[in-house]
Amino acid sequence: MNYDNLKISKGSVVCAEADLRGDITIGSNTIIHPKVRIFAYGGPIVIGDGCLIEEQTVIINRGDLTDEDVVKFLKETETRPPQTRGGRNTPLRSLQVQSNYVCGRLLGDTMVIGEYNFFEVGAYIESMKIGGNNVFESKSKVGRNVTVGNGCVVSVYCELTVEEDLENFSVVYGPGNQRRKQQDKPMVIT
Repeated sequence: MNYDNLKISKGSVVCAEADLRGDITIGSNTIIHPKVRIFAYGGPIVIGDGCLIEEQTVIINRGDLTDEDVVKFLKETETRPPQTRGGRNTPLRSLQVQSNYVCGRLLGDTMVIGEYNFFEVGAYIESMKIGGNNVFESKSKVGRNVTVGNGCVVSVYCELTVEEDLENFSVVYGPGNQRRKQQDKPMVIT
């Protein structure tokens, strides 16, 4: 974890085994499980209150960075394993990254994830704007050019990669990414 630009609000839990890099803000009462990867390559990431992010979920703000820039970013933000110093485990940082620049480029747009979103095991998220109270089921994928409204469900193995605005209370399901509207509003995760 790179602690330079990580802001965690009161009541949130971030497991030490999670890999968070870049300018990331985590709202209150959000839980981030082990093996989660959140990378703010191309700009800051803001995660709202009450979100649950399960194992192996990947959340990336890639911006317009190339794959080479992403590799350079990972090297710049890499941390060494904790060393014992004075009876405590103290993480050591390798290179310090300026908050507004990555790989010599000005950071781009902020990725905003609303309140009470649930990211199940292995979800992959690049969407720059996600509303509140959504469920991203296991192995679902949401691309950068997709805007997700409120109360949506992206089902297991569904992929949204072309530019679109997913309307409030939409459900994406099945092998063909079929769509329907929820009849009942989803419960708030607390």
